[in-house]
Amino acid sequence: MSSTDFPRDPTVPQAAASEPGTRMSEKRKVALTGGIATGKSTVAAMFARRGALLLDADQAAREVVSPGTPCWSRLRSLLDPVYFGARGNLERRALRERIIRDPVCRQEVSSILHPAIMEWMETRWAEALESRPGRPVVFDIPLLFEADLHSRFDVIILVYVPAAVQVERLMARDGVSLEEARETLAMQLPIESKRARAHFLIDNSRDPEHTRHQADTVFEAVFPDFSRQGPPPSSPSPASL
Repeated sequence: MSSTDFPRDPTVPQAAASEPGTRMSEKRKVALTGGIATGKSTVAAMFARRGALLLDADQAAREVVSPGTPCWSRLRSLLDPVYFGARGNLERRALRERIIRDPVCRQEVSSILHPAIMEWMETRWAEALESRPGRPVVFDIPLLFEADLHSRFDVIILVYVPAAVQVERLMARDGVSLEEARETLAMQLPIESKRARAHFLIDNSRDPEHTRHQADTVFEAVFPDFSRQGPPPSSPSPASL
């Protein structure tokens, strides 16, 4: 990749995985990821305001475990009844607490959830390409590297803060102890290992304006044609088709 094809902001690395002479375009698969308490949702909202469609893995996770779905049925067979409500809905908080303590259960649940989540997102990506072929689409996937999904994407954008900041923010946000925050963080890959594998970096450890500037720079590099045109005045909600 020619150095002239990407922004010169030193906080934004070049997209190392792209082929020489290739331009970014809306039809390439773009993933946004981060780590717990890095502020990925903040950047996702900034991209949405620029007109991007965000395909949210958390929303997909809720959809695929709705009572009666194949994914839900497999979880019913795997888990004790205590993890389901009176109407059959998955008790996500109780399950989250379980998988923090039980890595075997975490792996089993992940093997059920991750394929179903990606199928849901891929379906909506195809729908978006057909209905609005020029609109940027961003896959918002918190556990992109943990789920070994990174090879599916042409461009990976990482929202980054140092690990110490993650711990501080998690304690403040969730009211957990230092030990609990560190245990939660340990369930994910270290943020520095993700940094080494991302194509673009957005440092969210400073003020919102600093983050916004980087988000705009990255968005314009990844979606140059759309950035020049701007979103149409009648654009639907960025989170929906």
